[in-house]
Order: sequence, then C-alpha cells, then structure tokens
Amino acid sequence: MRLQLIGLAGFLAFSGAALADDPPPYEGDPSWSMRALLGYSKTGGNTDNSSANALFHVAHTIGDWKLLFGTEGLYGSTKGETTAQAYTIHGQANYNFTPKFYGYVGASYADDRFSGFAYQDAVTSGVGYQFFNSDATKLSAQLGIGVRRLRPELLTEDPTGGITATMLLAPTTEAVLDAGVNFNQALNAYTHLIASVAVEAGSSNTMTTANLSVQVKMSSTLALSAGYQLIRNSQPPPGVGTSSTLTTLSLVYEVKNPKLAPD
Repeated sequence: MRLQLIGLAGFLAFSGAALADDPPPYEGDPSWSMRALLGYSKTGGNTDNSSANALFHVAHTIGDWKLLFGTEGLYGSTKGETTAQAYTIHGQANYNFTPKFYGYVGASYADDRFSGFAYQDAVTSGVGYQFFNSDATKLSAQLGIGVRRLRPELLTEDPTGGITATMLLAPTTEAVLDAGVNFNQALNAYTHLIASVAVEAGSSNTMTTANLSVQVKMSSTLALSAGYQLIRNSQPPPGVGTSSTLTTLSLVYEVKNPKLAPD
C-alpha cells in the first residue's frame, strides 16, 4: 500500500504540472519562509493500524542573520497499542560572513520512545557553505563540533511491539562531530525534490538522519508530499535495532519563498 501511495504521488508530480499554468511570482515578505506538514493513515480489519506525522519549519532573515526553527512528531498504533512515538525540536542561527559562507550555532533535542534512548540533545557550532541558492536549486553543507548528552534505556516489548517496561541507564556527555547537507531542486514549476542528511558522530553513538521527499504543488500554498525517512543509531542499547524507517504521504501548507528555504 505504501508503494502504491508513493507511486501515485510521483504520477501526480510529473503529470499534474504539465496541465497547469506557470505559478505567479512570489509576492510575500522576503524575510520569511514556512512549511507545515500533516499526514494520517488508518487501516482496519485484522491489522487495525493507524499513524500520524506532523512537521513545522520556519526561516527568518534579519540582516546577515538567518534564523531556523523546526519540530517534527510521529505517532503510530497497532490494535490500539502505541507502537511508535517520537518528536524532535531543533533551532539554528546562521551568520553570513559572505553571501555563501556562514557560521552557525545550533541546538537540538530528540525523544524517540522506541529508539533505545530516552533522549538525545546537543549544542553545536561550526561553518557552512551555500553552493547554490537559485530559484530552481538550493544546496548547502555544514560541518562543526559540539556537545551531546544521551540517556540510553532498556526496553521490554510485547509481541505487538508495544513497550511494557523501561529501565533507564546512566546518561553520557560527549563531544560530537556535526555535519549536514540540505538539497532542494525544482523538477518543474510545480514539483520539488527535497533531501537532507544530518550526522551527529560521537564515541558512544553516531546518529544519522536522512530524509527524501517529493512535493507536488496543488495551489499557491498547498502541496502533496510523499516522503521517506531513515534514522540510524550505530550503537543503540541491547535489544533495539540500529535503524528505523518512515514512509509518509502528507498534505503540506507552505508560505513559499524561492530565495529562502525553511530547512
């Protein structure tokens, strides 16, 4: 079913744009950009699964500063029992030394109930470079260092996948290498490919988060998004897998600014 939904989104992406007129030029505030996303699915009968995901990203420029804020959430259940629950909050302030070269300070907090970590939070700083920043293509990369705090936990799960007991382990604080790449490509006037990879590498664990989505514009502010996410922890506590994936089909509300991506 998920593959069918992704295929449908891809079909709409490449066929819907061919039937539409060119979008009007951007007339909003050039210092702001925002994206909000909401998805929900439910199956009945023998499976009885439901899931919901949400995202909110905003960007704002003040002179040579660019301020970024984002939060994402996920919830899933099977037969009325919670089998997925996670949320993240992250913020970053960039200062442009040149139109392409910038320094940044950022902070993040991740709480994934099924990851084997009660939380992972970090404060990081480094430099980045904007390789492309045209209306059609945006590509940036950054590299820095920081401090991360982890709180691992042991999970006991029932056959359905729900958690029946947890045992917190001692927290750790460590230095981390912080790296990330963001890419946004307009495939045509109404279809965008959005991809990102973020890595926090420390001595006790390396967390890698990769996102890929295709957004198909339906109006000046609404779009349909088909997305895939991979999160990998290199050294989770015993009994927890290293990787988790998420496939979504969501409705997006976006205050679009071709010069300012909200990621």
